[in-house]
Amino acid sequence: MEVRTALSEVISSSPLTVLEEHVNVCSKCVAKLPLYFQAAQGGKWSRAEKIQGDIAQLESAADDLKGLVRKNMPRGLWMSVSRADLLDLVRMQDKMANDTKDVVGLSLGRQLAFPAALEKSLAKYISTVVDSVDAAVAVVSATRELSRTAFGSRQIKAIASKATAVERIERKSDDMQSRLRAKLKDHEDKISPIDAMFLYQLLSQIGEIADNAEKVAHRALIIANS
Repeated sequence: MEVRTALSEVISSSPLTVLEEHVNVCSKCVAKLPLYFQAAQGGKWSRAEKIQGDIAQLESAADDLKGLVRKNMPRGLWMSVSRADLLDLVRMQDKMANDTKDVVGLSLGRQLAFPAALEKSLAKYISTVVDSVDAAVAVVSATRELSRTAFGSRQIKAIASKATAVERIERKSDDMQSRLRAKLKDHEDKISPIDAMFLYQLLSQIGEIADNAEKVAHRALIIANS
């Protein structure tokens, strides 16, 4: 009984469980982006500032969880996967929340809004980026479940399929970003050169969130195959 209890404590304290909690908080942070840009595009900067505050709180909560993972990461024989891989995973997850905070900080700080003609395309682009993060969360969650089933081959194939879905969504976001850049170029004469520069930067930073979602999926897949 004592041995069984000790094993249960080890399994329940698995870093993969905390990693899943961390990635869920990061995804909640990213999920605020559509609401933020709805407010920004409507010129509702007080509303945008409130959402920015919510994002900052979620990013801070993610940082706390990241610290918890690093502090309590097991060492030695009980580690079924590479400690370095787990630390890389939590770092990549955290960047999704960090990038979101940076995006809204840049937009709010300069009260930047995209030309009205880009609004529909922008909303679809941001929605696709959010989808990439949701898909990455599914990969991490599946990896955590896999650790409970001794990393079976059938489950690993399922995780690989989920990771492929993240790649597909990330490529879609890249294509959408390229099209938005072309549309923005057509409207450069209607905005100041400095604002145009920052708007291009915003498009790039939003895309980096999807890039990091793909990296999260790849690192989780490496862990699943370890």
